[in-house]
Amino acid sequence: MRLYEMIVGLEVHAQLQTQAKVFAPEAVTFGEHPNRYVSVVSLGYPGSLPVLNRACVEAVVRLGLSLKCEIAREFYFSRKNYFYPDLPKGYQITQEAAPVARRGEVWVRLPDGSRHRVGITRLQLEEDTGKSLHDQDPFDTLLDFNRAGIGLVEIVSEPDLRTAQEAMAYLAHIRRLVRFLGICDGNMEEGSLRCDANISVRPVGEEKLGTRVEIKNLNSISALGKALEYEFARQVGLLEAGQAVMRETRTWDGTQTVPLREKESADDYRYFPEPDLPPVRLTQAQILRLAENLPPLPEELFDRMCGEYGLSADEATLLIEDRPYAEYFLALLSEGVSPKVAASWINGPIRAYLNEAAVGMEAFPLPAPRLAELIRLVEGRQISLTAAREQVFPALLQAPHRSPREVAEEKDLLLLQDASQIEAWIDEVLAQNPDKVETYRKGKAGLLGFFVGQVVRKSGGKADPKWVQQRLLEKLH
Repeated sequence: MRLYEMIVGLEVHAQLQTQAKVFAPEAVTFGEHPNRYVSVVSLGYPGSLPVLNRACVEAVVRLGLSLKCEIAREFYFSRKNYFYPDLPKGYQITQEAAPVARRGEVWVRLPDGSRHRVGITRLQLEEDTGKSLHDQDPFDTLLDFNRAGIGLVEIVSEPDLRTAQEAMAYLAHIRRLVRFLGICDGNMEEGSLRCDANISVRPVGEEKLGTRVEIKNLNSISALGKALEYEFARQVGLLEAGQAVMRETRTWDGTQTVPLREKESADDYRYFPEPDLPPVRLTQAQILRLAENLPPLPEELFDRMCGEYGLSADEATLLIEDRPYAEYFLALLSEGVSPKVAASWINGPIRAYLNEAAVGMEAFPLPAPRLAELIRLVEGRQISLTAAREQVFPALLQAPHRSPREVAEEKDLLLLQDASQIEAWIDEVLAQNPDKVETYRKGKAGLLGFFVGQVVRKSGGKADPKWVQQRLLEKLH
């Protein structure tokens, strides 16, 4: 059997988080009552005219700058003609010959820490279709046009991906990036970020590309990986059996790719310039303004966190997954909290709270300066880390305006500062357990925790466990 390699390029569609749709005035929503957020423009009524939403253009330009693309100083829109029930006009306003941005690149970080370059062919601004609902009625397909006309940016990559793992890492990178920029929430399960994969196979060593197959509407990163692995094996099986791979569009049903239709060509869509929209011209000053207002990008922050701040790759990856986490981390650092401690609190109790409350980091109620006060109490050995995390922190979440020290005093959690009294309790515990002291000195180091627990118990939880452990080690050795 010959060795084959997969050749993959991705088309990622990100729904733009703007107040209005790209060519129509109604609000952008998700999960609302069907067909409530529609207008004569998004429904394609005769005589209605589109008006371009400036915010959508700026969002795509910001993304293009982040992907190191060449931003077009002038671009225009085209009509893409095709007929589906969820496309009310019978055509889509998109970009074919003159997109907003071209020729960019991204360096994707792989799980082993290496980085892989992926070229960006183009970024184009277009309108979304409506949504077909196949499971709401036993006899008919229902149509919801709330989504029709929402702005989409299509990110088309070069065929530079060679494994399913690389493709998954690339999609995760794009999702992080659009979230950081605030132009899309990246929720694939809700359809605001969608992915189509173009895959072909060829024998290793050959330069000519094989026949390309498109896999439509992959709604998760794991689904992308599984679909590519399956399709690679299917195409290799066909070639090994002496059969041809057909150029077609397929979909992923959770276990296999299944045919949808023959792949359309540009001629099938009958592109022509959109007559109701004039060309768009951008000045260099406008592009520079958008470039200057870009936030720190996730991979730049990752490198800083691992290099300058000394975090592990796993810690940094969690912090750059969403912009509010990174911003809160940097806010804690500005309050004097060490990077390791800040990462530990965010990736520990803060994430646990957010998961339990089912909210995002942007809804976290405790300001960074208030949490920094709590951390300083712990580092000043005024309360224990356990008391801070299990008692003071939950209380502050309910009343973020309160002082951490005030809460600790109210709950009687302030640690005892009388060193002589703590020394006496340590001596008492050692005197009461001579057999365990002897066993410890013979090599059973795990007994140290027992001694610490006994001393803390005698203190009524008022002795600092770290200080107690340090003094125990000195006495036992």
